[in-house]
Amino acid sequence: MYYRCELMVGGVIYDATDELVNWDDVEMSFKRGDYDGVVRSFSTKFQFANGAYLRLLDEYLSNYLNSSATIVFYLRNNSWLLNEKFRCALDFSTFTYNNTTCEINAVDNSLASLIKAKKGTQYEYQVSKLREGSPLNYDRLEMTSQIEWIIGGELSDNEEYVYNTYETNSIIPMYIKGTPEIAVKDIIEVTDVGIPADITPVSDLWFIRNISNRGISMNINFFATVTMQKLTSDASATLIIRQRKGPYTDPPILEYQLREIYPNTVSVDKTGYMLYANYGLVFEVKVTGRVKLTILNNPLKVTFNARGGAASVDVIKPVTLLNRLLKSINGGKDGIVGEIESGVDSRLDSAMIVPAESVRGLEDAKIYTSYTKFSNWMKAVFGFVPVVGENKVTFVHRDSLFQDKEAKDLQDSTSGLEYNVNAGMVYSGVKVGYDKQDYDSVNGRDEFRFTNEYTTGVTLTDNVLELVSPYRADAYGIEFLAAKRGEDTTDSDSDNDVFFVGAALQGEKYELIRGGYEISGVISPSTMFNAMYSQRFMIESNARYIAAFAGTLEFASSDGNSDVTINGVSEKSDIVLGNKLFTVGELSVETGDLETPSDLSGYITVRSNGKTYKGYVKSASYNYGKPKAVKYSLIVKSVE
Repeated sequence: MYYRCELMVGGVIYDATDELVNWDDVEMSFKRGDYDGVVRSFSTKFQFANGAYLRLLDEYLSNYLNSSATIVFYLRNNSWLLNEKFRCALDFSTFTYNNTTCEINAVDNSLASLIKAKKGTQYEYQVSKLREGSPLNYDRLEMTSQIEWIIGGELSDNEEYVYNTYETNSIIPMYIKGTPEIAVKDIIEVTDVGIPADITPVSDLWFIRNISNRGISMNINFFATVTMQKLTSDASATLIIRQRKGPYTDPPILEYQLREIYPNTVSVDKTGYMLYANYGLVFEVKVTGRVKLTILNNPLKVTFNARGGAASVDVIKPVTLLNRLLKSINGGKDGIVGEIESGVDSRLDSAMIVPAESVRGLEDAKIYTSYTKFSNWMKAVFGFVPVVGENKVTFVHRDSLFQDKEAKDLQDSTSGLEYNVNAGMVYSGVKVGYDKQDYDSVNGRDEFRFTNEYTTGVTLTDNVLELVSPYRADAYGIEFLAAKRGEDTTDSDSDNDVFFVGAALQGEKYELIRGGYEISGVISPSTMFNAMYSQRFMIESNARYIAAFAGTLEFASSDGNSDVTINGVSEKSDIVLGNKLFTVGELSVETGDLETPSDLSGYITVRSNGKTYKGYVKSASYNYGKPKAVKYSLIVKSVE
């Protein structure tokens, strides 16, 4: 074989094969980082003498910082044809020279290098420039509201009872206990109610009122013992919880008549009571004579589930965001294409990115993210990893990069074989899911898309594999932000976050996907969404990768609601992983076979000492100065 170096200066091509001084340092390599796609790289410093030295020096002295030159390397094959192996521009900001030689570095402007340098940079984009033409119809999540009232009056010494004296029909005084949990705005009003100051009709009084345009199904719970003390011989009392401003023909929720002096038990356990629009409830006492009532100091509780009004929310396709990130990485210039393989995971095909500021409905909403966050989201939730080419980044499922097919057979042409266990790929535990969020609502306890922890059964290390998505899928997080629509204040805790949902285009809007996922263990199974992005589905997407070091994941704990079941499978069940992509073993060999493998997604076969090793390229180095042995580092698939 024969190697050739050409230098292109000022549009003229020179053969610099005999004038490149450091041929021994000219090397191309393939490297696979983090078990994703293989990236090509090459040496970056070149030393020239004689004619090449003079041409580069003349170019620099003539054009100074506007100088331009390119180096190209070829390999002559067995048919004596030159095949280009790589080319790169030279960086004159690194140019040094003496009386006989000069040195200059390559301009490492490969896409892989650009991404490496800028992947962690967080960019800010206007949602209006990235959004889909059709918005998401966010039809809300059904939430639970809970309000408690305590009976007003004079407290007993131990505060166990309250006393009130009545001599005419009146209102039982009620006061809201603590801070009520009203999850949906503009649907009800609640208030304290005291005994009227004078004897007037009480038909307009209420302690809870429906101000929406729809009926609300409520649960009303109250239990107490009541003692009536007759202050006149004809005294009697009737306790009533009645609907006001509604048809008086409707039966009351509670009507309990008191005639005796001894304690009476008064109980209301009304499930599914319908409070109609613009109607309110009031707690009355109808009195004959004069009575003193002693009531157990126990709260009256009202709970109900309701949904807020639907909202149109701007959404972004993942591939759109990917291409915008790549444009930023490329200095704002076009020319780099981002693609995401479709037809592999329906959960990804239907995923739509939802910026927090869009959920809030803020004017001029923005999204804040980086390439690293996007890539980590794809890996953790879907098992997709990037393959970086010259001007394209393609996200594919990791399994497709480790295919069960032979790419090259080195046969017996190897030496220096060494096998070792990659301790960095041995984990005793797995953390998967999303960062835990703190909500100012009891409804947040229902959320299950936080972090689950599993044990692998491995006791050789305390390493923990983390598959935690930087983008959020918690339905309650989206709901709480939607409840703030119309507010001008910002919430630094969540307004910069990025959410995603599973949605399908129906007509002119995207609709949340709920069908196909039967869920239990949550407040409202019928309105819950994003079930497909639970931790168990995340593990299934990465199962063959995790199987490299574990056969089964045993559930240990969850940061959220662990009582959820999806399609009949508990989220806290153990998970059997099945067929592994590869093992934790790595193999180092050298070979005189200088041809690069035809397909780096296939395995390379090595035979040595009666054993057959199959492994995927982790790294491979090829020297272009001399026909040196190729050094392979392989991720072992199997040993037979």
